[in-house]
Amino acid sequence: MKWPTYRKLAKRAESLGLNRLVRLMGSWRGLLVLTYHRVGDAECCEFDRGVYSTDEASFAQQMEFIHRHFEVVGIDDVVRRPADDWKKRQAVMITFDDGYVDNYEIAFPILQRLGISALFFVTSGFIDRRSIAWWDEIAWMMRKQYAGSSQNEIDDAIVQTVEGYYEIPEAEFEDYLNRVGDVAQTGRFEGASPVWMNWDMLREMAAAGMSFGGHTVSHPILTRTHSGNWEHELTEGRRRLEEELDVDVQVFSYPVGNPDCFSVDIKQQTAKHYRAAFSCYGGVNQGKSAGSWDRFDLRRWPVFGSMKQFRLTTTWPQFLN
Repeated sequence: MKWPTYRKLAKRAESLGLNRLVRLMGSWRGLLVLTYHRVGDAECCEFDRGVYSTDEASFAQQMEFIHRHFEVVGIDDVVRRPADDWKKRQAVMITFDDGYVDNYEIAFPILQRLGISALFFVTSGFIDRRSIAWWDEIAWMMRKQYAGSSQNEIDDAIVQTVEGYYEIPEAEFEDYLNRVGDVAQTGRFEGASPVWMNWDMLREMAAAGMSFGGHTVSHPILTRTHSGNWEHELTEGRRRLEEELDVDVQVFSYPVGNPDCFSVDIKQQTAKHYRAAFSCYGGVNQGKSAGSWDRFDLRRWPVFGSMKQFRLTTTWPQFLN
């Protein structure tokens, strides 16, 4: 179901009081995996504001809501239990992608307070090299090029430029960003990116019971990356996490996570190194007898928007497939 139609119907259900009744009775069964990227005040960010899932106050409300209404599970539960075990459960798992510093500064204390163990998929190269992500660099260039323009004009320019990046082959990535920097008269972003966690932060989170998964070394879209590079991206990111954090990395998430961002071949390669892998295009994971359960395409829903939208998402996630 398209999001505008879904939102309209779900809002109507909320106004009639049906959502609360549905939550009490349970409208779905299975495993709902929620994905966050950044948490905080997007308006203060000079990089990509589109990766902000929610603000600090809303995140706290969302975690309290999940803690109160659902069974919150961790990755060990997911990889060890058989698929059929989930058909009668209403389980939720919290995940984060990439390794943004506000995961530590804002989200981590809230998770600790509520006793929730989240799963963090970390791109190891961002932590090691402090390099800027291509989407953040594009946003930075567009904000400078269109300084003084309306927010809508800036957002449109960012979206258009990001879409252009998606359409080109891997070999042209750097040339594309160079051209964008030339046209914007900004050049490329220089120096270390300030948005990433460091290994000490991650070690503190690991010691507090947070879990970690692989998310490649450099965050490429794997289907647009030469197959000869897959092994490095899959294994080196995992090796760095295990080396620095002294943890067992059992799972992986495909960068971007849309259906066109991984393939049967990539899933097979991933299965050589991990016990499960996660996509990011919505839906509930259900036991085999109740529907879809693919251990190397475990669905996730990217969180965004207000607390009202969050309640709708967690009440009717079966319509988000």
